[in-house]
Amino acid sequence: MAQRICFLGRGGSGKSTLAQNLGHALARKGYRVLLVGNDISLSSTVLLRGERDILPALEDYREHYEIDLNDYILSTPSGVYCLELGSIDPGVGCLARGVNLIDEMLVTQGVCNSLQLDYILYDISGETPCTGYILPIREGVMQRCVLVTNGSFASVTTANSLLQAIQRSAAGGGAPEVQLLVNNTADGAREELLDYAARVRVPILACVEYSRALDYSALMGKTVFDYAPGSPVAAQLERVADGLLAAADTPAFTPFPRRDLVVWLRAWQRRVLGRRLAELEQEGALDD
Repeated sequence: MAQRICFLGRGGSGKSTLAQNLGHALARKGYRVLLVGNDISLSSTVLLRGERDILPALEDYREHYEIDLNDYILSTPSGVYCLELGSIDPGVGCLARGVNLIDEMLVTQGVCNSLQLDYILYDISGETPCTGYILPIREGVMQRCVLVTNGSFASVTTANSLLQAIQRSAAGGGAPEVQLLVNNTADGAREELLDYAARVRVPILACVEYSRALDYSALMGKTVFDYAPGSPVAAQLERVADGLLAAADTPAFTPFPRRDLVVWLRAWQRRVLGRRLAELEQEGALDD
């Protein structure tokens, strides 16, 4: 049975770039992988499929109410299969509900068996989790959740909201494994995120440092394994993929209540301001 891994996080955190590169890394290790995206821009799979067009499955489903998923799955040179769900009309429905629907179709239409999938990676959009997240968790689609954050305050707020949604939705049992994936941190943010993870009791899958090769590869529409396979970041992402293969040891996580989160973020902000002011003083750029 294919294992489901869901990548969650705020837009701009690098979630889609990491999910695609990690999918490629798993394929390079010999695993059969399907990456499913549900972003309006169809960008969850673009680094793997290049300039090839892809049809959004859910948009056709809403029009015809019957589709064959095989018509919407692309094979790529990386070895990763790609499926994009498309978007919903603004103000109508929930993208997370679509994830649950498609996952059911992957099973009932025999796609998982015909492709002999080992892993299904879901790149799930959404800044603030809605009630639609209950279905993928309750039905076991979110077997493992990787929360992607970077050094922004907003990405931590989103991660904490996602933790609260997962905790509430899984209160009846069957909670998914949860890990934090820290991406592109600077200005002491890595230490702050390590502190956050320790406080809310969420294990960290990895900390991915900033890499120009990773940035350039994404701008060129490629994974780092196609653009710079011998680079340090490619080796690091291989190790992160190894972490995905291992079982996640997830304790009973305890997300911050809103008031505690605000207090913690304000303390982080004051520390950042203190460092910036010290730098300006050192450069002689502060007015008397």
